[in-house]
Amino acid sequence: MTDNKSEINPLDDFDVHCVSAGSSELTLERRQVVCEQPLTIEVKQVGTYTIMCTPGDEIALALGFAFAEGLIDSSDDINVLMKCPDNPHMVRMQIVNPPCKNGNSRNMLVVSSCGMCGAEDINKKIESLPTLDNSLHITVDQLAQLPNLLRQRQKLFSSTGGAHAAGIFHKGDFIAVCEDLGRHTAFDKAIGTCLLKRITTKGTAAALSGRVSFEMIAKAARAGIELVAAVSAPTNLAIKAAQRSNITLCGFVRNGQATIYTHPKRISQSA
Repeated sequence: MTDNKSEINPLDDFDVHCVSAGSSELTLERRQVVCEQPLTIEVKQVGTYTIMCTPGDEIALALGFAFAEGLIDSSDDINVLMKCPDNPHMVRMQIVNPPCKNGNSRNMLVVSSCGMCGAEDINKKIESLPTLDNSLHITVDQLAQLPNLLRQRQKLFSSTGGAHAAGIFHKGDFIAVCEDLGRHTAFDKAIGTCLLKRITTKGTAAALSGRVSFEMIAKAARAGIELVAAVSAPTNLAIKAAQRSNITLCGFVRNGQATIYTHPKRISQSA
């Protein structure tokens, strides 16, 4: 595995005109905007995947994506993981035991807002999710503070207002925090960062900056993340998947409050 740093700035500058209610004047300002670019993940003997993402943490993103898609179970399943020296927008990966050995390559475009769209039998996917243990316990105060702690580390959002974040929380602190224009890719980056550092995600909690859909719970279940706390709402399939996987799903975690949709047993009033 090679250096995970990106040489491309995740920010861009644009001249904008601002207007306020009650005023007819336009003011010219310079604003920073989050960048969006394609990243192609080439998995030998498996397929090629192009993800729309924000520059940075490309190796972690590729690793987290492969893990979330079930191509690997850990970083030990990879022989080669490197940025292409001739193309800064490509990561090359070779898996020890490729799941597809018939030479048929899968070519996919995965955009930042994409997930399990078009799945023919979502119920089968929900039933196939692993059932997690009950090793995590968190207090109400810790839960309420997760969005604030995550927000303090959202440098890209502070500059642009246009990036999501995902943080993995364990024993009072974050072990990984990543930002990206997409909810899914931010979560993949955070999980991939832990895989790169060989830090287990089992029995941890995840703090998310946006809404929670089915595929976000699927990623958490595969990573052994027992609690998901989001500042926004979950979907009905996210709730069903969390119920099935024994994940504590919390939405609208903000302003000192939270809505617990599934398995509240992990949350207590005191340590």
